[in-house]
Amino acid sequence: MKHVKSITSSIFLIVLCVGVVWAEYDLAVRFPIIFSVVSVSALLMLLHSLRRAAEGYENEHGFHIRTPRKDVAPPRRVLATCGSRI
Repeated sequence: MKHVKSITSSIFLIVLCVGVVWAEYDLAVRFPIIFSVVSVSALLMLLHSLRRAAEGYENEHGFHIRTPRKDVAPPRRVLATCGSRI
């Protein structure tokens, strides 16, 4: 039964991918300029979201997001007054 379920899910995934490719091809043939603009916009939006994503790592226990380092403020410079000794 497990083997049949994996075959069925594989066939569904293939049919879904072929359907998406066919729909994209149909749109590209009918509206070539608009489709190009939408495709480039979608890729730029994806790139923007990937660059903003948090850094992390994944191991056998799951995905872990690294805590960002806190910026340390530079030391304040205190001006010496005429009565102080350095």
